[in-house]
Amino acid sequence: MLTEGNKPFKYMSLISNIKSRKFWLHITIASITGLALLYGGFLLLDVYTQHDQEVEVPDFKGLYINDLDKFVEGYSLKYEVVDSVYSKTSAKGTVVEQDPQPGSKVKNERVIYLTVNALLTKKVKMPNLIDLSLKQASSLLETYGLKIGTLTYVEGLPPVMQQKCQGRSITEGELIEEGSKIDLVLGKSNEDELILIPDLSGYTLTEARNLLTSKRLLLGVVSEDNPPLDTLVAKVWKQNPEIESSEGLYDGARIDIWLTESETLIQDAILKNTEEENE
Repeated sequence: MLTEGNKPFKYMSLISNIKSRKFWLHITIASITGLALLYGGFLLLDVYTQHDQEVEVPDFKGLYINDLDKFVEGYSLKYEVVDSVYSKTSAKGTVVEQDPQPGSKVKNERVIYLTVNALLTKKVKMPNLIDLSLKQASSLLETYGLKIGTLTYVEGLPPVMQQKCQGRSITEGELIEEGSKIDLVLGKSNEDELILIPDLSGYTLTEARNLLTSKRLLLGVVSEDNPPLDTLVAKVWKQNPEIESSEGLYDGARIDIWLTESETLIQDAILKNTEEENE
């Protein structure tokens, strides 16, 4: 093997190259190139993952389905309707729930999952009320999400004789919109069973309901003089039928009431009814 002094020739050549300016220039260029590629890769990764680019989720609740496309145009977001529910407190076809919630921070093009109120009203099967007492019929209708409508009394036995909805007879099992009013035809026995109309003026909502229940009467429509009212404080100042309007009511008849927080209206109503009772 060729040698130079006591060292191998190839080893001496390597040492010579390492000490050369050209070698270190190549090392420097390679290092800079590697760092540049690494930095560029991180930048591309940030762009791809949209790092630090977030969008605040807007409030979709209350929007109609047909307005959603136009609404999201101002945001870098997408939406998807994933469920529908039946809600009596929201307009049909509007968003009632969303995920993520309004105000959340999400990345661009994030999908917002929406729940909407169904366009069609929920339907239930009509129960059979024939031969039931008014109290039993009222309780059964409530479990089905239905309400008692107009009561008509005819000659016959006291139990329910006919059940109607919007003027036509409705049979057991027929599909009907939840919340519908069911008109009942009941038999009456004799006028001795008429119930005197109670004076509800000055009563709270709870007190009025309890008094009517004790007299086998039903609470009808509750109206508010100046909504919204605190129903624990508000009292009855008007009712229909009024205490002097008829000889009495049949078992299960409804009485509508009006509530107010105005002491003037309440006292005037109490005074008026007291005078009428004394006449």
